[in-house]
Amino acid sequence: MALQPNPRWRGDPTFLPEVLRAFGVTVKEYEAWKDRGHGDFGQIHGVVIHHTGSNNTPASYIARHPSLGLCAQIHLDREGVATLVGAGVAWHAGIGSWPGWPPNANVVSIGIEAQSDGTSPWPDAELDAYSRICAAICWYLGLPVSRVIGHKEWAGTEQGKWDPGGIDMDDFRRHVQHYIDHPPHLEPPAPTPEKEAQMHPDVLNARLDRIEFLIRLVLDQLVGPEKDENGNPTFTGWAPTDGKTLIDFVGALDDKIDALALGNLKKKETAR
Repeated sequence: MALQPNPRWRGDPTFLPEVLRAFGVTVKEYEAWKDRGHGDFGQIHGVVIHHTGSNNTPASYIARHPSLGLCAQIHLDREGVATLVGAGVAWHAGIGSWPGWPPNANVVSIGIEAQSDGTSPWPDAELDAYSRICAAICWYLGLPVSRVIGHKEWAGTEQGKWDPGGIDMDDFRRHVQHYIDHPPHLEPPAPTPEKEAQMHPDVLNARLDRIEFLIRLVLDQLVGPEKDENGNPTFTGWAPTDGKTLIDFVGALDDKIDALALGNLKKKETAR
């Protein structure tokens, strides 16, 4: 059965491996990730995105932060590989606020920590995977793209947070919306070079010419060709049918069969 959105989902986001992979994200599953967290989720309200503060922060640090324990559910590396490190609630958002969000974002949001010092250029592969991850979660849970917020949007005022550095959140959400609108697993596959070659206008025209030629042959065989400008037939018939069209030949053959049948009947009557 094809993967379908599930806006009624409640509980820990154990759907992440299947849904993220469906959106083209390379996924790793950290040991015992489904059993790690500070309690269980109820309804998931949105996604908060972060940077780790370093370009080489390992997934193990996010799974077992020295003071916070699990500090996000997903670790994203510079190559765009997502490692699932926990399924339960994580301490990632802290004190903050954002329109339409409840006071405690930790218990209602999935946190993503992406490898970045916040000032180095973001690799294209990492940014693209970041957009896909957020889109996959929103698509599956039926959330609007406005539910994807940066840590700096949530806790910039209260905590002075500025992550994810170097990412314009409005532009980022536009990329997320693109993948929400065009789920990769539901999009038609890109044509292969061989398929593109088959669809080239010259190839298609040649096929149409061949089809037209074959249709004319069939019509010639059945009913003869069109007349010339003087009204004279230009078709002299096919050799196997004694110079007749197929319909003429079948008709003549039928007459011969009737004649033979009538002759046999007369012979029987004479014999009596």
